[in-house]
Amino acid sequence: MSLRTELLKSVWYAFTSLDTEKSGKVSKSQLKVLSHNLYTVFNIPHDPVALEDHFRDDDDGPVSSQGYMPYLNQYILDKVVEGTFVKESFHELCWTLTAKKNYRPTGVALPNQDAFHLWCLFNYLSEDTYPLIMVPDEVQYLLQKLFTITRSEMGEMELGEVLSLEHGVSVWQFLDLVTSPKILRSISMETLSMAIQDIYKEIIQDVLKQVSNFLVKTTDF
Repeated sequence: MSLRTELLKSVWYAFTSLDTEKSGKVSKSQLKVLSHNLYTVFNIPHDPVALEDHFRDDDDGPVSSQGYMPYLNQYILDKVVEGTFVKESFHELCWTLTAKKNYRPTGVALPNQDAFHLWCLFNYLSEDTYPLIMVPDEVQYLLQKLFTITRSEMGEMELGEVLSLEHGVSVWQFLDLVTSPKILRSISMETLSMAIQDIYKEIIQDVLKQVSNFLVKTTDF
């Protein structure tokens, strides 16, 4: 997955979390704040006056995701340089915005850090189409890893339910699935938390480490 694809997935969550009217559009004042936060987390210098002028309230009203994309691409994402910012801080910013609005567990609520790590794993494995979904094979892959680490087994019934998810699941459905009684069964929350951290370290942090080592080697004269 390219850096831009990875960043866009998280920004999509941040943008949609600001769409309080479910209209597909966000107010310019909110986009100004989001853009400022993105400039800051990416360590990109910017002109506050130009930012203010660009998102000045006028008769055009709220902006759609398509309307925001040219600005996001030209002024922010085109200037992002791998290794010059803390990627986890960026993802945490987007997670905080979206979780506050959208994480409404139907059962057991995951601790924030565990939910955040599962959200990152979901984004990493999800399809590159919007709204973001994870296909059954990838859901099964993550659940199997959780079961392996916790020394549990996925029953035929649970496996069948996962594979029957023809159109995939959203991240909120996935988080509910992980904490459902059928999946948890005899797994304690403490054990589940340790398993989530292990998988996050294996899949996400190891990738970050590899990228970091590559950047060091390519800039080492």
